[in-house]
Amino acid sequence: MKANLKEQLIKAKQGKYAIPAFNFDDLEMAKGIIQAAEEEKSPVILMSTESAAKYMGLEYVFAIGQAAVEHSIVPVILHWDHGFDIELIKKAVDNGYTSVMLDASKEAFEDNVKHTQEVVAYAHAKGVQVESEIGHVGGKEDDRVSNNGGYTSVEEAIKFAELTKVDALAIAVGTAHGVYNGKPELQFDLIQEINAKVDTPLVLHGSSGVDLEDLQKAISLGITKINIGTDLKIANADAFRTWLNNNPDGYDARKFGQAGIDAVKKEAIKKIRAFGSNNKA
Repeated sequence: MKANLKEQLIKAKQGKYAIPAFNFDDLEMAKGIIQAAEEEKSPVILMSTESAAKYMGLEYVFAIGQAAVEHSIVPVILHWDHGFDIELIKKAVDNGYTSVMLDASKEAFEDNVKHTQEVVAYAHAKGVQVESEIGHVGGKEDDRVSNNGGYTSVEEAIKFAELTKVDALAIAVGTAHGVYNGKPELQFDLIQEINAKVDTPLVLHGSSGVDLEDLQKAISLGITKINIGTDLKIANADAFRTWLNNNPDGYDARKFGQAGIDAVKKEAIKKIRAFGSNNKA
C-alpha cells in the first residue's frame, strides 16, 4: 500500500526506530525486499537509482515499483534514490514515485540549495516528497565514485533545511557508499547535535557493512531512514554463485532467481529487525 514518506519518518522518530530503505536492481531483489517487509510487518522504502533504472529500463522499473506499492500489504514508499539528473527526477515524480532524492551534495552550498528548491517546487506541487543531501557521503554510489566531502556542518544543515523545505535530510557523519576497507567511525555527537537543531527527519546513507549496534545507536540519536544497497547486492550475487556452483548444468533462471529472492529477503529481515521497524506496519 502506498505510504507517505514524511509521515512514516516522523512516526519512526517518535517510536525510536528507523524505516529501512532498500535498493533494488532487478525483479528478484524487489521481491525479496517486499517479502521481507510483509513477513516482518514493517513499512519499507523501495528505492531505485538512475543506473538501475537505465539497466532495467525506465518503464520496467516504474512498473515494478508500482506493482510493489499497489499489491503489498504493508506501507511501501517508492523512492528515487540519488538523483543527479533533474529531468529524470521529474519523470519519477510524474510516474508514481512517492518521494525523490536530489543529490547535488558535491556542488557549492548555494547551487545545492538552488537545485533542491527546483526539485521541491516541482515535486511538492504534485504531492511528492523530497530528500536531499548536505555534506557529501562519498564512496561508490551508482556508477559514480567520489571521496567523502567531509562531515555535515551543523550550521549548513540548519540553513539548508530552512531554505529548501525538504522532507528528509541526508547527512554525512562517517559512512560511505559501497564496500568498506576498514571499520567506519560514525560521528554520534554530530548526529545528536544536528537532530537537536533540525526538525527535518534525518537519513543515513552508506549503511551497508556498518555494525548493526552502531546503526542502532544512530537511530537512538535521531536517524529515521537508513539506506542499504550493497549488502543486498552481495547477498543476491552470492546466492546466484552458490546455486550455479551447486548446479553446474542448471539453466533455469526461475530457480537461481528464487535463490536470489530468498537471500535478499533474509538479509532485509536482519536489517528490519535491527532497525526496530518490524510490527510497525
